[in-house]
Amino acid sequence: MAGTRAGEDRTEVLKAEQAPHEHVPRLVVSRDVMGEGVLDRIADVVNRLIGSMYLFVGITTGIVIWLFAGNVIGFDRTPWPLLLTVLNLPQLSIMISLQVSANRAQSASDARALADHATLVALHELSKRQVRLLDGQNDVLAGQNEVLDILRRAVASGEKGSAA
Repeated sequence: MAGTRAGEDRTEVLKAEQAPHEHVPRLVVSRDVMGEGVLDRIADVVNRLIGSMYLFVGITTGIVIWLFAGNVIGFDRTPWPLLLTVLNLPQLSIMISLQVSANRAQSASDARALADHATLVALHELSKRQVRLLDGQNDVLAGQNEVLDILRRAVASGEKGSAA
């Protein structure tokens, strides 16, 4: 899927270069590049869960309760060894989840960069056309100035001839 989308974006860049006046900039956000597969949807859910403030607050609250309740209630008189073991177990899956999240963010960033590049190519082509148009107008104006100079000289020489 990602290769197909990248190919479409490159085609968009070529179209913007060939017909910049027809290019319409587009907004690309993360949800525009979300995967369509089951694993992609699972990764999105896990990434939202792992990166949420609710999970952080829940885990922090759980640790504080474990530390105090373990001593008060007596289910864990030395909470650190068991607590650290329990907290270290999910770290591997969380690290993998973070890498998946980074890869998905990179895909979204790449899609945005290609869309921005297409817009910049279109703007560049339009600017080059404007410069060519302005150069053409300068040439026309220079020709008109030459014609005016010739007419002024002709009128001036005609006035000199009629005065003599």
